[in-house]
Amino acid sequence: MLRFKHVILLISPTLFIFLGLFFISNLIKNNFNYEPNDNYKLGNNFSYKIYYTKSKILTKLSRKFNIENEKDKIPELIKYAFISAEDRRFLRHNGVDIFGSARAFINNIRSGYIREGGSTITQQASRLIFLNNDLNVKRKIKEIIISIIMDYKYSKNQILKIYLNEIYLGEGAKGINEASQIYFGKLIDELTLSEIAMLAGLAPAPNFYSPYQNYHLAIQRRDEILKLMYLEGHIDKANYERALKEKIKVINKKNNEDKLLINFILAESVKKINAEVNYQIDDFLIINTSIEKEWQDKAQKLSQELLPEGIEASLISIESDTGLIKTMISGRYPEYNQFNRATSAIRPLSSTFKIIPYSLAFLEGKSLLDTYNDAPTCWEDYCPKNFSNIYQGESTLIESFKKSSNIVPIKISYQFGLEKIINLANLFGINYKKELSSFLPTAIGAFGDSLLNITNAYSTINNKGKLIKPSVIKKIIRSKNKEIIWENNYQTKKIIDKKIVNKLNYLLEKTVQDGTGISASIAGRKIFGKTGTSDLNKDLWFIGSIKNITTGVWIGFDDNRATNLSSGTSANFWKTYIKSINI
Repeated sequence: MLRFKHVILLISPTLFIFLGLFFISNLIKNNFNYEPNDNYKLGNNFSYKIYYTKSKILTKLSRKFNIENEKDKIPELIKYAFISAEDRRFLRHNGVDIFGSARAFINNIRSGYIREGGSTITQQASRLIFLNNDLNVKRKIKEIIISIIMDYKYSKNQILKIYLNEIYLGEGAKGINEASQIYFGKLIDELTLSEIAMLAGLAPAPNFYSPYQNYHLAIQRRDEILKLMYLEGHIDKANYERALKEKIKVINKKNNEDKLLINFILAESVKKINAEVNYQIDDFLIINTSIEKEWQDKAQKLSQELLPEGIEASLISIESDTGLIKTMISGRYPEYNQFNRATSAIRPLSSTFKIIPYSLAFLEGKSLLDTYNDAPTCWEDYCPKNFSNIYQGESTLIESFKKSSNIVPIKISYQFGLEKIINLANLFGINYKKELSSFLPTAIGAFGDSLLNITNAYSTINNKGKLIKPSVIKKIIRSKNKEIIWENNYQTKKIIDKKIVNKLNYLLEKTVQDGTGISASIAGRKIFGKTGTSDLNKDLWFIGSIKNITTGVWIGFDDNRATNLSSGTSANFWKTYIKSINI
């Protein structure tokens, strides 16, 4: 009887542990839906290279590894570099390596700094997915248990993929794919052995071994990893010695990519392709965009030089007869930009919207020389004023437009109906809603829209009244077989006829010649444009066309403060930019 009790006492904790592990393993299996969170999920299935026009590279990024697809192979050099650097017994242990942890602890104590990580790759993967970096016994126990279960449930290849997808390697790089982009501007299969070893060396302490912070230490760490790879038979002597001699060049951190521009391109790209297709790691998408690098660089530089600090700006240039976006400045400093002011900032359009009431007047049969009384007027309790309280009395549509009267467009709207104004604005791609049709200030741009939409409305006029949905992508090609996945065959929609366009262009040209847009005038050049200024000069606009290019500029504070500038500032910015790109 005593023996039986002893057996029960011995079996009970073992059974309890087994049942606990079984329960946790099933819990992990049922809840483990790993999906790398990449830009618009494009990077889940595709590596890509994005190009400016003229085949100049904007950026490139390898996709995350697909853990479900066993055919998706990790490049051998990357695989063995990280195993050599972080967990030499990775392929042999069961998720936890007591001997490896002890060795790492001793080596770190001897060196006086972190040379090796104390956790296995499996432990690090479990921490990255399921846990946090809290330094306590409870978290460590969970990490060990989950690591053992992960090793049982998933292949070594899958675990290593998770680790390489999620490991932080400094400078904001989450995963080997982002690190390859940030440090070297490369896809992972373009990396040299020496570069791979440097990236693997970042894993235990990314800031400490950063080539930006401690280039000498980063090279020293690279050399250690190359030596380990050689001693363990992962590379031969010739490649080892060649890699040691390579002078690694990291990308200049000052040449920061415009992430918001890239995200805009990716967001548009993902709508054009079959996201269910999963290409191999060495196959990638070539995304040819319409962005002119020289124009982009000049506009960005001018936004920093021409304006006082603290104020923001955005700029968009559209090729009118194709709808292709040639320049997009989302803010003055792209490296710190968190918000795309060109596409997402909804600001009062103010006088730039007045082109819509005047279009309606012409559609209703009015001529350029027809007159309205530009005098103080009230509509019930709504009594708008002109800028600086200047009124022209009985004036032609030409004079009232170029002086940017507030009274006349409201009178036009009152005469023909705000619903027609709203419908026409919608046709031009301005996102006003029907329920605003009873609100007269709509006629003078009291409600907001984006710089992209109002610029494209003016681009439609420049395109002889034909609307084209703006796009930044010209073509998407698969690299391996040169298959064209998507090509921009733009569609046009006639909004207004040529006679109306000619009248509108006459108004816009006169406005730049001797009206509110005179700051945008360039001697000997035909320019069609309009300024806009919201209350207290909070929003400063100029939208102008020259030849086949329509460019919109917005200037203001993000927090909607008043400025001490005028719409002439935007017009001058527009002019300086246009002259710099030599249209």
